[in-house]
Amino acid sequence: MSAVAKVETSSLANELIDHAVASIEAADRFSLPFPHIFFRDFFPKDFYADMIKSIPTEGYDPIKGDGTRMALRLYGDNVGKIDKSLQEMWGAVSAMFTSPEVENAIRRQLHEGLEIRARGDKVASPDDLRLVAKPVLYSDKDGYQIKPHPDARKKVVTMQLYCPADESQRELGTTLYQASLKGLLHVGSYGLEPVKTLPFLPNVGYAFVVLKAYHSLMKMSWHGRPKIHTPIEQPRVTLLNTFYINENVGF
Repeated sequence: MSAVAKVETSSLANELIDHAVASIEAADRFSLPFPHIFFRDFFPKDFYADMIKSIPTEGYDPIKGDGTRMALRLYGDNVGKIDKSLQEMWGAVSAMFTSPEVENAIRRQLHEGLEIRARGDKVASPDDLRLVAKPVLYSDKDGYQIKPHPDARKKVVTMQLYCPADESQRELGTTLYQASLKGLLHVGSYGLEPVKTLPFLPNVGYAFVVLKAYHSLMKMSWHGRPKIHTPIEQPRVTLLNTFYINENVGF
């Protein structure tokens, strides 16, 4: 039996699930520039403090050629590759992110966006969008950036939790954009207007439905991270939980 399977029904995993669902249900909801939520206190306070002190140091793969973003996958059998002393903790995190309870809470809070997505994908209702969650731990270094983009079609919901130790990296959050003539005045925004930057604070995060032009031209899910120019003492650590179209299950 894999390490992930062992913790799927553990008391720790269940505690994380209950706390995450409560956080998602209490999230602030926004319709503009595209449907999204912002949640706080995602993990229990004591667990979060222990978790950020127990970030794995091995098992990462480079995502960008310049080495500014490294990824440690936390789905499937990947947790079993982490140091054994950390497997129970990160297995519980994986079990929480991939649980039906968390998916259902996300579906409830992002129903507006999922309805837009379902119409664009020509399915009867949001319930017909079958999803599979794939959580990944990211470590970003000086020079990291990602230009504004709406995310790939195979991604239905993007959910990201910020994992700093304190508030010193507040300015390193994700920026949300919208198409606007004002965007032409913002150098480096690729003709898009920055609407807001979600503060990079401990134990907070956001989620949104991935919307392309054929879903809604005016509510495309444009987001990005301007280049980190200021040297940072610690990596920018996040947990990205992406809900993909489950291609193994028909609509």
